[in-house]
Amino acid sequence: MITDEPFQAFGLSHGVAVVALISLGVCVCKVVRNNPTGDFLLIRYVLAGVLFYSALSGIVNALLRYSRETAWEMVLATELPFFLCDVVAVILGCALIWRSQRLTEVGYLWAMAGTAQGLITPELNFDWPSLEYISFFAQHGLAPIAAVVLIWGMQLKPQPGAYLRVWLWLWGYVASVIGINFLLGTNYGFLNAKPMAGTALDYLGPYPWYLLSLHAVAALLFFLLLLPFRREIMLERNTQN
Repeated sequence: MITDEPFQAFGLSHGVAVVALISLGVCVCKVVRNNPTGDFLLIRYVLAGVLFYSALSGIVNALLRYSRETAWEMVLATELPFFLCDVVAVILGCALIWRSQRLTEVGYLWAMAGTAQGLITPELNFDWPSLEYISFFAQHGLAPIAAVVLIWGMQLKPQPGAYLRVWLWLWGYVASVIGINFLLGTNYGFLNAKPMAGTALDYLGPYPWYLLSLHAVAALLFFLLLLPFRREIMLERNTQN
């Protein structure tokens, strides 16, 4: 659906979306916990399909909303799936289909540390019932839910070396997207400038220093997110040795 109503952060539609996603997450968690040996095939494939679509939804939404020439200009400038949340959606979608432990640990840490932040400070122009609104909250809400299904439902928990691996993945992403931004003159990943709307990046200093601050915040969040698995990781490491 097309609408020109501007989105208001912390307004009614924002609150409803967050509450609805939390409720959905609780329901899915209950299903997962009540069926510890289940395969969750339907949940996995539905989540994966929505996540894959969300990564490409910016292209679809632009083509539906604007004239063809304007739409393709926007797609090139801002709608290609190179933002971190788009990449997280693809990683988690693949992890759901392939039951990949390595993709799961990266998707879990990136989704919880980064994608979930979008629910608090959305970078969104159009309100309910626009396709932009629906796809934005589907992506930023279902990524953490997918991580829960993978980690606690399918028991694909972080393994020894997860902290280092997630940093290698992150630096690979940053290096790749910086190259893309240089070639296209874009700002994917907000690696060249902060987003126009107010976000948590506003508290991390000016460019380029906020990138260093962001690394420090990510280091702390990754550490905290791995704490629930510290005992199991240590036992696994001792077994390997």
